[in-house]
Amino acid sequence: MSQQVLSICGSMDFIDEMETIAAELTAAGWTVFTPQRAEAGFRWEDLSAAERIQQKKAYIDAHLENIRRSTAVLIANYRKNDINGYIGANTLMEAAMAYTLGVPVYFLFPIGAQGCQLEAKSIAEGVWNGRVGL
Repeated sequence: MSQQVLSICGSMDFIDEMETIAAELTAAGWTVFTPQRAEAGFRWEDLSAAERIQQKKAYIDAHLENIRRSTAVLIANYRKNDINGYIGANTLMEAAMAYTLGVPVYFLFPIGAQGCQLEAKSIAEGVWNGRVGL
């Protein structure tokens, strides 16, 4: 069987949860990528507008490269902003890229009622209902 490679995507507010999932799946033999922890506490206000764009692009490019190398993507869509199953703009962008590449996109929880709910449901391969594992 070929190596299973998973990229976890989600709000940087969920970095601890994403890293916990990654550790569980790594212990089960998966190769797992998460967003760079440094982005979670990054001090954007210390940069000029041009520097913010350059730094954000670097974070995006690194994670999109991980998605290209993956056999599946998991969206860690916890509750945020009073929305169960929250998906932010960056996460939707990552999910759409995976879908375009033919990489199956799974959601950890049912997709919440938000502006991109229909789009997210349309590209979802499945929902893990809070349980880690395919």
